[in-house]
Amino acid sequence: MQTPKIINIFFFINSFLFFLTSCNTSTREKKYVPEIKGGNIEVEIIRFENEFFSIDATKIPQEIKLLREKYPEFVNGYLASVLGVRDTSMENQIIAGYLNFKDAKITYDTIQKVFNKLDQVQKEINELATYYQYYFPDAKPLTKAYTYMCEYHGDRLALPEEGFVGLPLDMSLGIGYPAYTFSKFPMYDQRTCNREHLVAKAANAVAQNIIMTSSETGGSHLIDLMIYNGKTMYLTDILIPNIADSLKFGFSSFQMEYCEKGEMALYNYLSENELFYSGDRKKISKYITKGPFKPNFDLPGNSGTWLGYRIILSYANHYRKSLKQSSPELSEQRINQQVLNRIFEEKDPQKFLLLYKPPK
Repeated sequence: MQTPKIINIFFFINSFLFFLTSCNTSTREKKYVPEIKGGNIEVEIIRFENEFFSIDATKIPQEIKLLREKYPEFVNGYLASVLGVRDTSMENQIIAGYLNFKDAKITYDTIQKVFNKLDQVQKEINELATYYQYYFPDAKPLTKAYTYMCEYHGDRLALPEEGFVGLPLDMSLGIGYPAYTFSKFPMYDQRTCNREHLVAKAANAVAQNIIMTSSETGGSHLIDLMIYNGKTMYLTDILIPNIADSLKFGFSSFQMEYCEKGEMALYNYLSENELFYSGDRKKISKYITKGPFKPNFDLPGNSGTWLGYRIILSYANHYRKSLKQSSPELSEQRINQQVLNRIFEEKDPQKFLLLYKPPK
């Protein structure tokens, strides 16, 4: 009986990985990280969940009014998206119910224990804000980070145009937290629900926001979606260049290594099986969305997004080198900004693919 193609290719990948491990060679380029001159931006981390759960239940209207005045860019969005306040006439009742909700109080108490200190988060969020200002000097600086409880409605929130990012601490309580199991979070999602992924997800939220307003897909084929998602991941990467790649992509260290060593095999498989220009969602969705990982048969879910990032990265490196040669009068910062703008504007996948060659 003939072995299915999908298994054949990943048997090839496994052999390929063994070969690479044995010879320990790679043409993978060293990551470029610009030197930033001047001081880092200091982001104010606002423990909003503490202030919210300190509300006096007998004075909700007055205290919510004070919170709105203190945090005008955050409170209304929080009440609408997390608590579902759509009608102001029901606002006090909904808030009172939430403050008295036993499960919410248990989660809040857990957060106080797990996130008593945020020293590493502070360091990483400062880096995010500093690189954001480097690449977008005319934009409003990121000066605030709100910690809050999202009630498991999502783990990415950022409004860079308002100068803040969100850090949903109830989505960072560690694999196996009872609420994740009760909510049936898949293990590949639970694995990233921890402190280490917190700022990486915030950076990704910033990147998603910017890409949605600055770029567009060239179509609905796999390569179009890979390039679009790759732009988001490239921007995430340059905003937090000193955070591990595995955290940015939501992969484990093993999954990250598996992708890196199987890059050529994945590229060849997608090309030979004519998947790059397929629009069949059943065939292509696993390459551009998160999913489980079975190393004997498959690459991690979202591996196509990662490959899209690698294609964007190659394009960026080539274009940066070209600009340095053609416009030596430009500062390094200006060159990097032009590289980013070019990536935003270009939507033809072929322009990116022409400058990409998978490492051997």
